[in-house]
Amino acid sequence: MNLKIIPIAQVIIVAVSMLLIKLSISTGHIDGEWKLSLSALLSAIGIGLVFAGGNAFIKSKTTVNPMRPEDSSALVVKGIYRISRNPMYLGFVVILLAWGVFLGSALAFLMLPIFVWYIRTFQILPEEKALEDNFGENYKVYKSKVRRWI
Repeated sequence: MNLKIIPIAQVIIVAVSMLLIKLSISTGHIDGEWKLSLSALLSAIGIGLVFAGGNAFIKSKTTVNPMRPEDSSALVVKGIYRISRNPMYLGFVVILLAWGVFLGSALAFLMLPIFVWYIRTFQILPEEKALEDNFGENYKVYKSKVRRWI
């Protein structure tokens, strides 16, 4: 696989971009007492998804390294992976959503579909190819039963 930017770096790039949008463009400001609470709740959900996904990989004794999915030694289909094929990436999206709420900039949310497109195109699709190469029909059956996101 030829991925050049690790997913956590992609999250940081998008988060910084969201901040720059907020600092650069004064329109579309969202305010309310609820922002901090909602942001904290979404952050907790996102972090929970990331850790649940990573923990399932560790329990299955397979690689968590997103740069080398071809090194996977087990197809993880239990736990959170019964609900989503990509709970860690879903968690990253929820964390970025929380960041957008915290920033209070409606325009900053425009970065979320860009992140989803990028992570799908340059991370998820190559991972799916590697998993299909490694696990064949078992992965195809899993893929037919569990949605990519939720």
